[in-house]
Amino acid sequence: MWNFKGKIAFITGGASGIGLQVAHDMAVSNAAVAIMDRNATELARAYEQIRAAAPGACMLVVEGDVRDRNTMWAAAARAQEKLGDVDFVINSAGILDDFLMSKFDERKWDDTIDTNLKGTSLCMSAFAESWVKTAKEQAAKRGVKYLPVLEHKPRVIVNLSSMAADGNIGQLAYAASKCGIVGMTLTAAKELVRYNVRVHCVKPTLIDTPMIHDLLTKDSGKFKKFYEERIPFGIGRPANVADVICFLCSEGGWFMNGCVIPVNGGKIDGL
Repeated sequence: MWNFKGKIAFITGGASGIGLQVAHDMAVSNAAVAIMDRNATELARAYEQIRAAAPGACMLVVEGDVRDRNTMWAAAARAQEKLGDVDFVINSAGILDDFLMSKFDERKWDDTIDTNLKGTSLCMSAFAESWVKTAKEQAAKRGVKYLPVLEHKPRVIVNLSSMAADGNIGQLAYAASKCGIVGMTLTAAKELVRYNVRVHCVKPTLIDTPMIHDLLTKDSGKFKKFYEERIPFGIGRPANVADVICFLCSEGGWFMNGCVIPVNGGKIDGL
């Protein structure tokens, strides 16, 4: 469906869920793919799954925690050393650990904010630092401060927010982290556009991924039934979100920047 021949993608949270689906779709579309995750077992399984679908794909697996600055910078450097100059960065790493506001849980708050918000920020910054340095060096060789935007290599960052960013009961930390990602995305889109880096985020509704497996199976599927009836098109699949991400990275999305796209299953007022 897509043509990513000659492109290189770096995907956090790439061992499962939406991140894995994006990695799979890009690999079968001829992109070289680096997937980063902190779960070594799932990383190995994801590697085999993608390799089976795209036997000739150029792949790199990186075990690491996006919450750690040194780890994130090392992962970005390794991807660019092993695969080449990265074109697409997809921030899909995230956790869901809910609590009610009246029962504040500091551990859950810190873990959620550090993983979802700080992790996304660190990954964007690690690659932005490298890309901006390269751009400035190229401009200096020409004796100018900045090159014309379209003379820079085009690149794309896509961050994973959520419809929960609009607020959802029991998701104080998760909603805060996902709302913060929207703000960071728009900030990055304004800062990096002069270097021909386009930055977007997608806001999925409930998507059937391992992260929400417990929610969908608890109480004899009560919550699964609730959301199936609440979302007009039903609970989504990772492919529904991956299609949008791949479009944003494709030539069809080149004239777009700073877009916040709800993948909402037909429901326009949050989860």
